[in-house]
Amino acid sequence: MKRGDVVLVVLQGELGKPRPGVLVQSDELGALSSLIVCPMSSYIDAANRMRPVVAPTAQNGLLVRTQIMTDKLNTLRRDRVRRIIGTLEEEACERLDTALLLVLGLTR
Repeated sequence: MKRGDVVLVVLQGELGKPRPGVLVQSDELGALSSLIVCPMSSYIDAANRMRPVVAPTAQNGLLVRTQIMTDKLNTLRRDRVRRIIGTLEEEACERLDTALLLVLGLTR
């Protein structure tokens, strides 16, 4: 798995309900037993600029228009990832990076 992969995950507290998420940790952390993932939702909050919207494509594997919930970062065990369903396009990765900078307070 690599940064930008769209994966099907089961997050703690979601009663085993699988949902898409995007892997956001550096590829240099590949040997760790845990992963940092932003969950995704088909509920679109258009006013929230910290949640980039991603249209479904063959490359990302999404079925519907989806929002990346950068404000709900999760660290989870690798075994909570069911499978990789696709990879975000470069433009979506750039919007994700910008949103993460805002969420983490790294903008100057």
